[in-house]
Amino acid sequence: MRNKRMLLSWLMAGAALCMQAQQTAVKAVADGHYYGARQQFERFLDETDEGVKGREDAEALSLVCDYVLGNPGTADRIGEWTKKHPLSQYADVLRIFRRNLLVKGLHFDEALASFFEDEANGTETPTVLPYPLTGLTDEVFSYNNVLYRLAGEKLYDEGKYDRALGYLEAGEKTRTSQYKQGMCYYRNGQYDKAIATLKEAAGVDQDEMAQNAWLHVGIAALQTSNKAEAQTAFLTAANMNAKSSLREQALYNYALTLHEQNAANTVTVMEQFLNDYPNSQYATPISQCLTEVYMSKKNYSKALDAINKVQTPDATTLADKQKVLYNLAFRDLSQNKVQEALTYASQAVAMGKADAEAYAESYYVKGDCNYRLGNYAQAASDLQTAITLGQQTPSGKLKNSGYALYSLGYAQFKQQKYNAAITEFKKITELSTATNQVKADAYNRIGDCYLNMRNYDEANANYATAKATDHTMGDYSMLQQAYIEGLRGNYDKKVDIINQMNAEYPASSQAAKALYEQGRAYVLSGKEDEAAAVFSSISVRYPGSEYAKKAGEELANMAANIAIQDSIAAAQDSIATEAAKAPVVAAQRLYNAGQYQQAEQQLNKAIDDGIGKPYWLARAFILLSDIYKAEGREVEAKQTLESLKANYKEDDDIKGLIEERMR
Repeated sequence: MRNKRMLLSWLMAGAALCMQAQQTAVKAVADGHYYGARQQFERFLDETDEGVKGREDAEALSLVCDYVLGNPGTADRIGEWTKKHPLSQYADVLRIFRRNLLVKGLHFDEALASFFEDEANGTETPTVLPYPLTGLTDEVFSYNNVLYRLAGEKLYDEGKYDRALGYLEAGEKTRTSQYKQGMCYYRNGQYDKAIATLKEAAGVDQDEMAQNAWLHVGIAALQTSNKAEAQTAFLTAANMNAKSSLREQALYNYALTLHEQNAANTVTVMEQFLNDYPNSQYATPISQCLTEVYMSKKNYSKALDAINKVQTPDATTLADKQKVLYNLAFRDLSQNKVQEALTYASQAVAMGKADAEAYAESYYVKGDCNYRLGNYAQAASDLQTAITLGQQTPSGKLKNSGYALYSLGYAQFKQQKYNAAITEFKKITELSTATNQVKADAYNRIGDCYLNMRNYDEANANYATAKATDHTMGDYSMLQQAYIEGLRGNYDKKVDIINQMNAEYPASSQAAKALYEQGRAYVLSGKEDEAAAVFSSISVRYPGSEYAKKAGEELANMAANIAIQDSIAAAQDSIATEAAKAPVVAAQRLYNAGQYQQAEQQLNKAIDDGIGKPYWLARAFILLSDIYKAEGREVEAKQTLESLKANYKEDDDIKGLIEERMR
């Protein structure tokens, strides 16, 4: 019994000493003597069993000492202990210390898992620590800003921008956290804050983060209508080569802001974009903007170059390309570059209905080109297609419908398809949009068709209608009517119509042709002098015209005809002279032979038959006077010579022969 009492007394004394050691250790913790406290707690724990009062607190405070002293493995030990003693007054603090150790050891995922677990459980960081830890209050909060930053960055990376923003605002500031904070502002629509924060994050760096920060500064600035700042930000990002896709977006946005302001360097930047990023998803809108700029300046070649740089054009871009090709074709056609226009128009047509209006109008240009090149059948086909396609456009017709009908009519006319041509020209006369001048011209063309079909009455009627529709077009109409009268053989009427035309249209462009036709009428009616006068006037009044040349040819032909006639007349005169001379010469031979009676008989017979030439008739009478004188018939010889002298009027040698015999 006595031994039992002694043992109990000893045990009580030992417990008292242990409790005293624990209290000493607790005070040492309160005083910041963590090394000594750790030894005291270790001794206490070694000498006590589980369940002993104060043992749980001793274990907790021992771990606190390990934390402060930086003993290895402390984080793991704290983790195990807090799981076993979640209700300990020191559990919350120890969890915080464990997170701090994890952060120090760069075990961020574990630290954050603990942080979010406490948050989920509603566990708050104590502001007042239990005794003896009051001196460690600052230590509890020393890593909060780091944890907030890590938490914010993790939530940002998970796309939880609203939650992330609060932690990032409260957490420590690093370049990365500022960038992510700025992006949270941007995603939340807080653009002014986003601009300021992202600028700070970007700084003067040239890396991918800085490039993306400047890109979003620009986008945020656009949202606040600060286009100048947006341009600067986009240009800054575009000048960085950290990441090609970011540069692509920045250059695209920079180009768009320039385009909206119609800036001088818009075209240069857009062309740079298409050169650098032909396969970009933004190539199409940039090409469309650039095309719009070039189209407004009517620089269609540059517009085509811009479109052709797009590797995968969409439907809108293809439609723009067809419009550009049409405009190039129309431009070249207006400059009479027919082959070039045909090439562009054919390319546009080959694209099909990318743009319905451009498709139809391109067929019109193609048809006009083929007409000018003399491909009349193809021209007619193209023009008919253009008219049909024009009816399928939103406006319901070609912009150039009148011209298309007119050209189609001419294409049919050139193929001698006069009825088909008349059909098209009549459509022009019925157009409400056609001017009187255009209608009058169409009536003249209808007249030409009927003229070629030898339907002179219908031709005349349409020429008259043309003149009545627009008097200024009447000179051609009247000339054609005069031409018809010539075909009918009414040359005097033809001349009258031309005279009337010249009176009504003194400055007519048809004047030279009209005079030529008038001269031809005189020729055909045998009025050569009048014809020569008219042809001569053409050469004087219109020396450079084609009709001056024709008039010269007519005068040459007339002169040739006169020469031929004179030659024929001369030949005929020579024959008549020889016939008149022959009997006189024969009688002279008889006279010379002294055969006066036979000579007289031959002369009298020739005179009675008729000597056709006055000269040889006079020579016959002179020879008779010689015969009379030789036979002594002086009175008869004298009377013959006096009669001849009184009646012969020609200026030749007969008078001399008479005077010689009358001496």
